[in-house]
Amino acid sequence: MSEWFPELSFVNWRDALDVALVTFLLYRLFLWIHGTRVVSALAGVLLLVAVYCASYYFGLYTMIWLLDNLFDSLLLVMVILFHEDIRQWLSSFGLLSFHWNRRSSLSDRIIDDLVWVCGRCARAHIGLLIVIEGRQALGDMMQGGVVLDAQISRELLMTIFFPKTALHDGAVIIRNGRICAAGCILPLAKMAHQHFGTRHRAALGATEVSDAVVLVVSEERGQISLARGGHLAVMDTTKQLKESLIHACQK
Repeated sequence: MSEWFPELSFVNWRDALDVALVTFLLYRLFLWIHGTRVVSALAGVLLLVAVYCASYYFGLYTMIWLLDNLFDSLLLVMVILFHEDIRQWLSSFGLLSFHWNRRSSLSDRIIDDLVWVCGRCARAHIGLLIVIEGRQALGDMMQGGVVLDAQISRELLMTIFFPKTALHDGAVIIRNGRICAAGCILPLAKMAHQHFGTRHRAALGATEVSDAVVLVVSEERGQISLARGGHLAVMDTTKQLKESLIHACQK
Protein backbone atom coordinates (compact mmCIF):
# COMPACT_ATOMS: atom_id res chain seq x y z
CA MET A 1 0.00 0.00 0.00
CA SER A 2 2.79 2.45 0.92
CA GLU A 3 4.52 1.68 -2.40
CA TRP A 4 1.41 2.71 -4.35
CA PHE A 5 0.49 5.66 -2.13
CA PRO A 6 3.75 6.89 -0.52
CA GLU A 7 1.99 9.88 1.04
CA LEU A 8 0.01 7.48 3.28
CA SER A 9 3.21 6.39 5.01
CA PHE A 10 3.19 9.66 6.95
CA VAL A 11 -0.31 9.02 8.31
CA ASN A 12 -0.50 7.48 11.80
CA TRP A 13 -3.38 6.62 14.12
CA ARG A 14 -3.35 10.12 15.66
CA ASP A 15 -3.98 11.72 12.28
CA ALA A 16 -6.82 9.30 11.57
CA LEU A 17 -8.36 10.01 15.00
CA ASP A 18 -7.99 13.76 14.42
CA VAL A 19 -9.76 13.59 11.06
CA ALA A 20 -12.51 11.34 12.46
CA LEU A 21 -13.22 13.68 15.37
CA VAL A 22 -13.31 16.79 13.17
CA THR A 23 -15.60 15.00 10.70
CA PHE A 24 -17.94 13.94 13.49
CA LEU A 25 -18.10 17.46 14.95
CA LEU A 26 -18.78 18.99 11.54
CA TYR A 27 -21.50 16.40 10.92
CA ARG A 28 -23.17 17.18 14.26
CA LEU A 29 -22.89 20.89 13.53
CA PHE A 30 -24.55 20.42 10.14
CA LEU A 31 -27.42 18.46 11.72
CA TRP A 32 -27.85 21.21 14.30
CA ILE A 33 -27.99 24.16 11.90
CA HIS A 34 -29.99 22.39 9.18
CA GLY A 35 -33.37 24.06 8.86
CA THR A 36 -32.71 26.67 11.56
CA ARG A 37 -32.18 30.43 11.54
CA VAL A 38 -28.44 29.83 12.02
CA VAL A 39 -28.20 28.97 8.32
CA SER A 40 -29.24 32.50 7.37
CA ALA A 41 -26.72 33.97 9.80
CA LEU A 42 -23.91 31.84 8.37
CA ALA A 43 -24.87 32.92 4.86
CA GLY A 44 -24.53 36.53 6.00
CA VAL A 45 -21.11 35.81 7.51
CA LEU A 46 -19.92 34.17 4.28
CA LEU A 47 -21.12 37.21 2.34
CA LEU A 48 -19.09 39.49 4.64
CA VAL A 49 -16.03 37.28 4.12
CA ALA A 50 -16.49 37.54 0.36
CA VAL A 51 -16.75 41.34 0.61
CA TYR A 52 -13.62 41.36 2.80
CA CYS A 53 -11.64 39.36 0.21
CA ALA A 54 -12.89 41.57 -2.60
CA SER A 55 -11.90 44.68 -0.63
CA TYR A 56 -8.35 43.34 -0.29
CA TYR A 57 -8.24 42.57 -4.00
CA PHE A 58 -9.41 46.03 -5.06
CA GLY A 59 -7.59 47.91 -2.31
CA LEU A 60 -10.68 49.31 -0.53
CA TYR A 61 -8.87 50.22 2.69
CA THR A 62 -11.80 51.91 4.41
CA MET A 63 -13.96 48.83 3.91
CA ILE A 64 -11.10 46.63 5.14
CA TRP A 65 -10.79 48.72 8.31
CA LEU A 66 -14.53 48.57 8.90
CA LEU A 67 -14.75 44.80 8.43
CA ASP A 68 -11.65 44.22 10.58
CA ASN A 69 -13.38 45.94 13.49
CA LEU A 70 -16.61 44.09 12.77
CA PHE A 71 -14.95 40.67 12.76
CA ASP A 72 -13.27 41.41 16.09
CA SER A 73 -16.65 41.40 17.82
CA LEU A 74 -18.58 39.14 15.44
CA LEU A 75 -18.05 35.98 17.50
CA LEU A 76 -19.36 37.66 20.65
CA VAL A 77 -22.39 39.00 18.77
CA MET A 78 -23.15 35.51 17.38
CA VAL A 79 -22.95 33.97 20.85
CA ILE A 80 -25.32 36.60 22.25
CA LEU A 81 -27.84 36.26 19.41
CA PHE A 82 -27.87 32.46 19.32
CA HIS A 83 -27.14 31.55 22.95
CA GLU A 84 -30.35 29.50 23.21
CA ASP A 85 -29.54 27.55 20.03
CA ILE A 86 -25.97 26.97 21.22
CA ARG A 87 -27.20 25.76 24.61
CA GLN A 88 -29.61 23.38 22.90
CA TRP A 89 -26.88 22.00 20.64
CA LEU A 90 -24.45 21.48 23.54
CA SER A 91 -27.21 19.78 25.51
CA SER A 92 -28.05 17.39 22.66
CA PHE A 93 -24.35 16.69 22.14
CA GLY A 94 -23.99 15.89 25.82
CA LEU A 95 -26.92 13.50 25.65
CA LEU A 96 -25.28 11.75 22.70
CA SER A 97 -22.05 11.38 24.69
CA PHE A 98 -23.92 9.59 27.47
CA HIS A 99 -26.09 7.48 25.21
CA TRP A 100 -25.63 4.46 27.46
CA ASN A 101 -27.58 6.23 30.23
CA ARG A 102 -30.99 5.12 29.07
CA ARG A 103 -34.28 6.81 29.82
CA SER A 104 -35.98 5.74 33.06
CA SER A 105 -38.76 3.28 32.22
CA LEU A 106 -42.30 3.84 33.42
CA SER A 107 -44.18 0.89 34.85
CA ASP A 108 -47.35 -0.41 33.22
CA ARG A 109 -49.38 0.92 36.15
CA ILE A 110 -48.01 4.45 35.76
CA ILE A 111 -48.66 4.42 32.01
CA ASP A 112 -52.21 3.20 32.61
CA ASP A 113 -52.72 5.99 35.18
CA LEU A 114 -51.40 8.66 32.81
CA VAL A 115 -53.57 7.40 29.95
CA TRP A 116 -56.65 7.28 32.21
CA VAL A 117 -56.07 10.83 33.50
CA CYS A 118 -55.53 12.19 29.98
CA GLY A 119 -58.70 10.51 28.75
CA ARG A 120 -60.73 11.77 31.71
CA CYS A 121 -59.42 15.35 31.30
CA ALA A 122 -60.06 15.25 27.54
CA ARG A 123 -63.70 14.19 28.03
CA ALA A 124 -64.21 16.89 30.68
CA HIS A 125 -62.30 19.54 28.67
CA ILE A 126 -59.78 20.06 31.48
CA GLY A 127 -56.38 21.41 30.45
CA LEU A 128 -53.42 19.18 31.29
CA LEU A 129 -49.65 19.38 30.87
CA ILE A 130 -47.41 16.52 32.04
CA VAL A 131 -43.66 16.36 31.39
CA ILE A 132 -41.89 12.99 31.61
CA GLU A 133 -38.21 13.65 32.20
CA GLY A 134 -35.72 11.79 30.05
CA ARG A 135 -31.96 11.52 30.45
CA GLN A 136 -31.61 15.29 30.68
CA ALA A 137 -32.46 16.76 34.09
CA LEU A 138 -35.15 19.46 34.10
CA GLY A 139 -34.16 21.23 37.29
CA ASP A 140 -34.33 24.67 35.65
CA MET A 141 -37.98 24.10 34.72
CA MET A 142 -38.83 23.15 38.30
CA GLN A 143 -37.59 26.38 39.84
CA GLY A 144 -40.91 28.19 39.51
CA GLY A 145 -42.99 25.18 40.59
CA VAL A 146 -43.86 23.42 43.83
CA VAL A 147 -41.73 20.41 44.78
CA LEU A 148 -43.88 17.40 45.68
CA ASP A 149 -41.90 14.15 45.31
CA ALA A 150 -45.15 12.18 45.45
CA GLN A 151 -46.25 8.81 44.15
CA ILE A 152 -48.19 8.98 40.90
CA SER A 153 -51.90 8.36 41.30
CA ARG A 154 -55.00 9.17 39.29
CA GLU A 155 -56.56 11.00 42.22
CA LEU A 156 -53.56 13.25 42.80
CA LEU A 157 -53.19 14.18 39.13
CA MET A 158 -56.89 14.94 38.79
CA THR A 159 -56.70 17.11 41.90
CA ILE A 160 -53.70 19.05 40.55
CA PHE A 161 -55.33 19.78 37.20
CA PHE A 162 -58.82 20.42 38.53
CA PRO A 163 -59.87 23.94 37.37
CA LYS A 164 -59.32 26.84 39.77
CA THR A 165 -56.83 24.97 41.93
CA ALA A 166 -53.52 26.71 42.62
CA LEU A 167 -51.43 24.40 40.43
CA HIS A 168 -53.73 23.57 37.50
CA ASP A 169 -52.24 26.10 35.07
CA GLY A 170 -48.67 24.83 35.34
CA ALA A 171 -46.99 21.59 34.29
CA VAL A 172 -46.41 18.44 36.31
CA ILE A 173 -42.89 17.02 35.94
CA ILE A 174 -42.39 13.28 36.41
CA ARG A 175 -38.94 11.99 37.33
CA ASN A 176 -38.08 8.35 38.01
CA GLY A 177 -41.73 7.37 38.14
CA ARG A 178 -42.73 9.98 40.73
CA ILE A 179 -44.34 13.41 40.59
CA CYS A 180 -41.31 15.57 41.19
CA ALA A 181 -42.95 19.02 40.94
CA ALA A 182 -46.20 20.71 39.90
CA GLY A 183 -47.17 24.19 38.76
CA CYS A 184 -43.97 24.45 36.70
CA ILE A 185 -43.53 27.04 33.96
CA LEU A 186 -42.11 25.64 30.71
CA PRO A 187 -40.24 27.56 27.99
CA LEU A 188 -42.51 28.44 25.08
CA ALA A 189 -41.74 27.22 21.59
CA LYS A 190 -40.26 29.48 18.93
CA MET A 191 -42.23 31.93 16.81
CA ALA A 192 -42.92 29.32 14.14
CA HIS A 193 -45.35 27.59 16.49
CA GLN A 194 -47.34 30.64 17.56
CA HIS A 195 -50.55 29.32 16.00
CA PHE A 196 -50.70 26.82 18.88
CA GLY A 197 -52.19 27.62 22.27
CA THR A 198 -50.04 28.33 25.31
CA ARG A 199 -50.10 24.73 26.60
CA HIS A 200 -49.08 23.30 23.23
CA ARG A 201 -46.34 25.91 22.78
CA ALA A 202 -45.05 25.04 26.25
CA ALA A 203 -45.09 21.34 25.39
CA LEU A 204 -43.15 21.97 22.19
CA GLY A 205 -40.79 24.38 23.93
CA ALA A 206 -39.88 21.81 26.59
CA THR A 207 -39.15 19.17 23.97
CA GLU A 208 -37.09 21.58 21.86
CA VAL A 209 -34.56 22.05 24.68
CA SER A 210 -34.64 18.55 26.21
CA ASP A 211 -35.34 14.89 25.47
CA ALA A 212 -38.50 14.92 27.58
CA VAL A 213 -41.86 13.49 26.52
CA VAL A 214 -44.80 15.83 27.15
CA LEU A 215 -48.51 15.05 27.36
CA VAL A 216 -50.93 17.89 26.74
CA VAL A 217 -54.73 18.07 26.77
CA SER A 218 -56.46 21.01 25.14
CA GLU A 219 -59.04 22.67 27.36
CA GLU A 220 -60.95 24.06 24.35
CA ARG A 221 -61.00 21.02 22.05
CA GLY A 222 -60.60 18.20 24.56
CA GLN A 223 -57.80 16.83 22.38
CA ILE A 224 -54.85 14.75 23.63
CA SER A 225 -51.41 15.35 22.10
CA LEU A 226 -47.93 13.96 22.70
CA ALA A 227 -44.85 16.11 22.13
CA ARG A 228 -41.34 14.79 21.62
CA GLY A 229 -38.25 16.17 19.94
CA GLY A 230 -39.96 19.46 19.04
CA HIS A 231 -42.84 17.70 17.26
CA LEU A 232 -46.47 17.38 18.32
CA ALA A 233 -48.66 14.38 17.49
CA VAL A 234 -52.41 14.27 18.10
CA MET A 235 -53.63 11.08 19.79
CA ASP A 236 -56.95 10.04 18.29
CA THR A 237 -57.64 7.37 20.93
CA THR A 238 -56.37 6.44 24.38
CA LYS A 239 -55.14 3.16 22.87
CA GLN A 240 -52.90 5.11 20.50
CA LEU A 241 -51.72 7.25 23.43
CA LYS A 242 -50.81 4.17 25.45
CA GLU A 243 -48.86 2.63 22.56
CA SER A 244 -47.01 5.91 21.98
CA LEU A 245 -46.13 6.20 25.69
CA ILE A 246 -44.86 2.63 25.81
CA HIS A 247 -42.72 3.28 22.75
CA ALA A 248 -41.36 6.58 24.16
CA CYS A 249 -40.92 5.73 27.85
CA GLN A 250 -40.06 2.05 28.00
CA LYS A 251 -37.16 2.04 25.57
